[in-house]
Amino acid sequence: MRRLTVSLVAAVLAIAACQGQPATLLTDPHAILAAAAASTSSATSVHLDLAADGAVEFDPLGTGAGAAVNLRGTTLAADIDLAGNRLHATFASPNLMNIAGEIISIDQTVYLKSSLTGAKYLATSVPNNAVPSAGTSASPAASSKALASLTELLARSDLKPVKGDDVPCAGGTCYTVTLHLSKEDIATLGGGAAPSPGIAPSPDAGLPGALAGVPLPNLADATAELAIHVEQTTTRLSGIDATIHLGDTGDPHVIATFTKWNDPVTVAAPPADQVQAAP
Repeated sequence: MRRLTVSLVAAVLAIAACQGQPATLLTDPHAILAAAAASTSSATSVHLDLAADGAVEFDPLGTGAGAAVNLRGTTLAADIDLAGNRLHATFASPNLMNIAGEIISIDQTVYLKSSLTGAKYLATSVPNNAVPSAGTSASPAASSKALASLTELLARSDLKPVKGDDVPCAGGTCYTVTLHLSKEDIATLGGGAAPSPGIAPSPDAGLPGALAGVPLPNLADATAELAIHVEQTTTRLSGIDATIHLGDTGDPHVIATFTKWNDPVTVAAPPADQVQAAP
């Protein structure tokens, strides 16, 4: 009887262990990224946390008289409703003009409130082409062009990913895949050219015009090193550790963490009395 009990316990433990792991672990880095792309393109929602640090020289006028700004403490947190094409985000960068604020995006309307724009939300219409779909035509529309571009990046077969060691992550254990992105690779993200130096884009680029005047570094010759973490059990994207090389301008470091895939998200427009039209 004792031997039978021990056998049953062992069998239960073995079944539990199998349920906690995928049937077959992936070893091909292309297959890992393709699986992550499929999970991302079919997702209905996600929570994104960004953290940046590192010194970057900003020279918005291209005069050579730029100043180095340490991005340490720069953060963004966003709840993204991919199915409903809605987003709510807060952001802060203590060393970059001490900017902080909030963005609400619903369909083709963006509401921005920041330390640079005043107490009320500024409402700006964004063209349809600034909010592309993520993945295939059957996928839900994305509230972020960056997330759609990321999905395209994961699905690309022309890059040369390298599988690294598995690491602990929020979802248990994650695959690690590293990628080197050339300036040509970065230029093709989202189907457009790499941004040139200057100020923040106009509304037709997907950002409110109220952000004009925020200096951007020169991204035209940027390259990047990415460490992409993908959950083994779900093949969902868990995080990206990126170092962006801007030549003499700097090498900022950005960590993106993705959680709450497919959790319910509620994003509502601000009250009308707290909104004014953008200039």
